[in-house]
Amino acid sequence: MKKNNFLKYSLFVGALALTVSCTNLDEKILDATEITNADPDAILNSAYKGLREFQGQDGIFAIQELSTDFVIVPTRAGDWGDGGAWLQDHQHTWDANSREINTAWRQMLSNVYNCDLALAITGIAPQKAAEAKFLKAYYYYNAIDMYGQVPYREAGSSPDDFPKVWDSPTATAKIIALLEEALPNLPAKNASDPSIASKDAANFLLAKIYLNKAVFDAPTHVGFNPNNVANMNKVIQYVNAISAGTTLANDYWDNFKPSNNTSPELIFTSKNINGVEMGAVRSRWYMGGHYNQVPSGWNGFSVLQDYYNQYDPTDRRILNKDAGVISFFGSPMGMRIGQQYAPGGTVALTTRGQNGSRPLNFQSDPAGLPANGLIVSEEWLERWGIRPQKYLPDTSNLDKPENDYVLFRYADALLMKAEAIARGGTGVVAPIQASLQSRMGITTVIDLTTLTGIYKARGTELWEEGWRRNDMIRFGTYTTARPTMRNTDAYRVLLPIPTSALLNPNIKQNPGYN
Repeated sequence: MKKNNFLKYSLFVGALALTVSCTNLDEKILDATEITNADPDAILNSAYKGLREFQGQDGIFAIQELSTDFVIVPTRAGDWGDGGAWLQDHQHTWDANSREINTAWRQMLSNVYNCDLALAITGIAPQKAAEAKFLKAYYYYNAIDMYGQVPYREAGSSPDDFPKVWDSPTATAKIIALLEEALPNLPAKNASDPSIASKDAANFLLAKIYLNKAVFDAPTHVGFNPNNVANMNKVIQYVNAISAGTTLANDYWDNFKPSNNTSPELIFTSKNINGVEMGAVRSRWYMGGHYNQVPSGWNGFSVLQDYYNQYDPTDRRILNKDAGVISFFGSPMGMRIGQQYAPGGTVALTTRGQNGSRPLNFQSDPAGLPANGLIVSEEWLERWGIRPQKYLPDTSNLDKPENDYVLFRYADALLMKAEAIARGGTGVVAPIQASLQSRMGITTVIDLTTLTGIYKARGTELWEEGWRRNDMIRFGTYTTARPTMRNTDAYRVLLPIPTSALLNPNIKQNPGYN
């Protein structure tokens, strides 16, 4: 790439931020050969800023969590309709033109582009290059997980040529190579700022890739061998390589409070700074809360009863009733069920006047949710559903909060290691089980001796953290019939390639969507 093309590509990146279209996006991925007179920090910051895409309620998050057995966004009369987009996600009725399908594709590949911009800078420092490689690997990992194929451009190829395409097995090998190349030049984890790509983050992502490699090595992500011992020993190797300073936080909620950057458990995050910029992490306290709660919510996302039933109801991971929580917000944080209260915890809340001022009593009674997901009953319109509330709202600034968004944490790494052992790898699960079970207030029994127990443990530990779809595919449950899911076609473990991306003749639509 000639240096006089830098301005053109910079303008293109700016244009991406102003559009929801992915048209021609994949035709613009750089060959990463040469950029001079550019600020590497500014360009790398753009690549980091792309991690904010994971914080919103749409796109990547909607695909990874809303399409599972965890949550649903029912359409409540006129609220949360959006052309059926939210129910398409949950019911697996999407197509190549669906909103979240296109949004997630754009989010991942636009950020690959930003990483390539950084890597194209002549003389970029080795650590900065390593950070860009890690970020590129992470964005590509998510794209492969969702779509099973990704576009790439060979070094030296013309920007006017259509990019070529890696299938899932090839892309997986390329991602592993990219991470291994980056690892030696990545810094140690910053104990007070886990938003910086580090050796711990690379080891975590390598473990995650090897855990799923048997899935990714099947181009359709179906028919895989989930018990590949060599891969499982790689998982254990990379988890063991995570530094000794990374440990479980004593309190689960330390990972999700406004000052969570100090938690020793966090391995990699998307950074937010109080009062500086609107952070999409705010969606985590708005998307499920009711209009009359503090903070006032949008009355949407709701946890399904069967998912909630996995827990002991006293488990602190879903029932944080600390004095400060009750004082500020009225009702416990976690999975909010039953009668809800105003700040202080004594004044019972009701639905809005136009809904009859009914007791604001959150329930997921199946009688309140029709099979099509459309709630029209006044009785259930505003109060159906157990509401997820995982991040503690930053009371000093609800819209520009301090909470870093958690991408990788050590509890997940330990659960990956336990699963790898259960699938034939070498190791002992008893210490892992004991450490997770001993965390303050964990009353749900954790059993890591069987795959069934590990599957449950991952669900109860990692709710709302963006891993449920990935786990369900690996355990073979993603397309299993569920009361609120309408389509069980096995091919839907992969998403359709967006229609606009098919302008590239090298990309073929995923099977089942033709």
